[in-house]
Formats: sequence, C-alpha cells, structure tokens
Amino acid sequence: MMKVEKSRQKLDVVLQSDFNLNAVRRISELLNGRKELSIDLSNSRFVNSKAIIYLHHLMYAESPVDVQLRNPPKIFFELLKTLGLHKVWKLEEIVQP
Repeated sequence: MMKVEKSRQKLDVVLQSDFNLNAVRRISELLNGRKELSIDLSNSRFVNSKAIIYLHHLMYAESPVDVQLRNPPKIFFELLKTLGLHKVWKLEEIVQP
C-alpha cells in the first residue's frame, strides 16, 4: 500500500494508491511523534477530504508537523479550494514538484 522510510524525526511515504482514510490511518500509526512528514502522491489519482483534514490538523496542531507533498493530483488543489484552505496553506512551502 505504501513504501516507508523512517528516521528519528522524519517519515517519508510513497503512496502506491489513493490518499484516503486507510492511508491516513497507516501514516498516523507510523508518524509516532515525528516532526516531519513527506508524502509522495505520484501514484495517487485521488485525495479525499479525510486526508486533507488530517494534514491540516498535523500542520496546525499545538506541536505542528512539517508536511511536504510531492506530485499531488489535480483533485488535491480542487479540494483545497472547495474547503477554502488554498488561502490558509502555504502551498509554495508544502507542495514540491
């Protein structure tokens, strides 16, 4: 379902399918107090609202996690706009080509 590399402070994930509730649950288990999360979405066709909400909570928590996203699908940006988060998130810092 995903390829994972862990270091002391960072979790690198390459999703093999869509970014949905199942992926959120697995990442949440693996994150385990780390302060950096990198997710490669190259193989994802879809990102759902649960995934967006999860990322939002991570980034704006009392002890925030630095989130980096690589190659998100077009639907990701459409969903952010629908939720009004495109004005809140610093996409130039979060999204990487």
